[in-house]
Amino acid sequence: MLSMELPGVAAAVAAPDRIPQPAQRGQDTIATTSASALADLATRDLQNARRLRQLDEQLDERIKRDKSDRARIGRRRLFIRALWGEFFCTLLFFTPVFGVVANSRVGGYEDGISALAIAATGGFQAIANIFAFSSVSGAHFNPAISFALWLTGKLSNRKLAGYIIVQLLASIISMCIVAAMFHSNEMTEIYAAVVVQPPVKSVSLGKVFATEFFLTFILTYVAFTVVFEDAEARKKETMSIKGISDSVGLTLYASTPQSKAGFAPFSIGLTVFSLSLIGGSSGGAFNPARLFGPAIFSGVWTNLWLYWLAELAGSSCAGLMVHAVANINTGGGGDEEGLGDLLKDLGRRSEMPPINPLVSSITEV
Repeated sequence: MLSMELPGVAAAVAAPDRIPQPAQRGQDTIATTSASALADLATRDLQNARRLRQLDEQLDERIKRDKSDRARIGRRRLFIRALWGEFFCTLLFFTPVFGVVANSRVGGYEDGISALAIAATGGFQAIANIFAFSSVSGAHFNPAISFALWLTGKLSNRKLAGYIIVQLLASIISMCIVAAMFHSNEMTEIYAAVVVQPPVKSVSLGKVFATEFFLTFILTYVAFTVVFEDAEARKKETMSIKGISDSVGLTLYASTPQSKAGFAPFSIGLTVFSLSLIGGSSGGAFNPARLFGPAIFSGVWTNLWLYWLAELAGSSCAGLMVHAVANINTGGGGDEEGLGDLLKDLGRRSEMPPINPLVSSITEV
């Protein structure tokens, strides 16, 4: 009789777990407060991003307009510094790789062990050189990467020409160093080993082109994704990410430009390692400079044009694809529109109680 007169009591008796408990209400309040704090931080970051964009545009315009002797000397020194860094980056990448190839042939290593050693050397050297020279020249050590950067407007005409020249020159000097390290009677055999050629002579040129295209595509796609397209976003988001991670115990579970940039050398190095193990129908060069020095010393130029064409085509497609995806639907607003969507989403989240003590899949109290 009492349950009939008080239907709320009956419902509570039937489902006692649905009654809001004081602890749950406290968790809801904390979650709502945390979401509001995150929204406030994101709002301030949006304003900071706009001011930073304006300052960058004004600074770039002043630099371009500055025709003084001091400005020209400064730009020339930066250009020479970048070329010098790119030359040594490429030299320090190819010399160990060519040396391991030569030592594997002279030492009579098994094919499997030799392939693993060469791939590991290329991967480790890529990681080390990116850490060492990324702030100097960008650490391309690959004309195909430089070409893709130029194609997407990230590299000037002068710097593209300079980078390709020093990269090819570094490949030649690397072969000179390897020639000085080994006995002259072994050089003919070493030159033949260092040259990248299809492992099977009867392989079709179409398979060679496809192999080099896709290997270079993968490398360029990874490099653009973890480094080049996120460089400006990282600069804009530094304040917000630091502010959010340091405030009210919040932890971001999203991938940020900072985290990707920190692991970029490892990402690219491990990609070089895995692609070197593939080899495929072409032998696996995915770098025009990798072919140039050995071709000079061995005199083997067979189908070199096909390798270069495939590598430039693969890097161009990857660079343009990542660039297009990174800038799709921005309408000139860049990351600010995405931040606006985040604010709207946070506003909706702050009005609803969370499903559990976690604020959402993004933040944790």
